[in-house]
Amino acid sequence: MEQLKKILNPKIWLLIVAFGHTLATILPVLSDKGINMEETEVEYAVWRIVSMILPMIFIAFIFTKEIQARLATAIAGPVWVMFVLWILMEGFETLLIPPLVLWGLLALSGLLHGNFQNLMSSEEV
Repeated sequence: MEQLKKILNPKIWLLIVAFGHTLATILPVLSDKGINMEETEVEYAVWRIVSMILPMIFIAFIFTKEIQARLATAIAGPVWVMFVLWILMEGFETLLIPPLVLWGLLALSGLLHGNFQNLMSSEEV
């Protein structure tokens, strides 16, 4: 279990997912369309940078391990569930394997390091 916790370090996975998300979804749009804010895809790509990439990098470098892990779970858990629901509704596509794995590992890293069992202990209440 300790080796798994070492591999699933939330800080590392936040940076991996931010980097992967940028390479796979944002850079292709910006390289094809340029930075023309009249294009819907470009506007959406810029919104993803502001709403996903910057917060993940901020969380990775600013917060301590437990808070970092809880925020990683709060960010990645719903995204992973969205991909699972997408697969259930639309059918499985191999294109969805990388994001499903990356977001799932980020959520799992947060669950392993978030110390959720002590979140509502009698000492804190």
